[in-house]
Amino acid sequence: MNDAVIHVFLYTRPSLAEQNRAVLAQLKQLADEFPNQTTCVDIDKNPYIRKAFGSGIPRLEIGPYFLSERFETEDIRTALKETRVKIEDAQAVGNKWLLRQLAQKPAFSTKDRFSLWFSRHYVLLFNLLVALYLGLAFLAPTLMKFRLEPPARALYGLYKPVCHQLAFRSFFLFGEQAVYPRELAKLEGYQTFSAASGIDEMDFRAAADFLGNEVMGYKAALCQRDLAIYLAILLFGLIFAVSGRRIREVPWYIWVLIGILPIALDGGTQMVSQMGLPFLSWFPARESTPLLRAATGGLFGFITAWLGYPLVESSIQAGRLQLEKRHALWHGAVFVPEVSE
Repeated sequence: MNDAVIHVFLYTRPSLAEQNRAVLAQLKQLADEFPNQTTCVDIDKNPYIRKAFGSGIPRLEIGPYFLSERFETEDIRTALKETRVKIEDAQAVGNKWLLRQLAQKPAFSTKDRFSLWFSRHYVLLFNLLVALYLGLAFLAPTLMKFRLEPPARALYGLYKPVCHQLAFRSFFLFGEQAVYPRELAKLEGYQTFSAASGIDEMDFRAAADFLGNEVMGYKAALCQRDLAIYLAILLFGLIFAVSGRRIREVPWYIWVLIGILPIALDGGTQMVSQMGLPFLSWFPARESTPLLRAATGGLFGFITAWLGYPLVESSIQAGRLQLEKRHALWHGAVFVPEVSE
């Protein structure tokens, strides 16, 4: 079978009537040799397509080939010829998927509809999820304050698998102090966790289970470092959205130097120094401060988001144009060009 109709797409504006008629006349002239069917798409009905094609219109897409602005009949002939060869090869091996791509109007499935929605709104979705994640962490102590203990404990339990929730490494709401550090942190001007709660600061399990009281306030469901991480991720997500997703990803070595190294040094030296290893007896035990935890967590969250969001954007944009074109074909962007009398 060599008579399969090649589906051609002309992306243009109805106002470019003269150019549109010229292109259609060229295609009609070649129809006996290369049977084709043309669908005209108004790019102004889809801002994404209009921006993607810019000034390169009219744009003619024939199979995997495209021609833009002004083109000769011979250019169109070559594209039609090469596309027909690909159709014949697909027919020979029974490649139905490729035949649909080259010789049919592409479908717009429910899966495509969801994929397009996600590609358009994923930044908003991610920001809402991070904001919700943070909001629930602060809702837990708020519920405790208003003596709604069962739902509060349920929220603390929800975050338990992802955070140690050590009270002396957490922020407190509604109390005398925002933090109750360990004595080892040597923070002047703050009552230590042990003095305020009566719990031995070496009892990590009790410190994790302690939620707070009316005097001390109630701890957030995420520790200081985790709160800083997700707040920074949310901050970058908002900046990324306002920028129109135009921020490029930070180089990986900057992510390592600014995002990974500070948090690794702070958390790593704190952990190792408190392990009591004989060969590290020369290294004094240290406890990070709330400010240092928040700073290193914030750097990690912000730089990680700076690396991650643009990479997600690049991945999504690779397929979004095809989805937008399919959407345009099925949702009101197709038009019938004016024909000269």
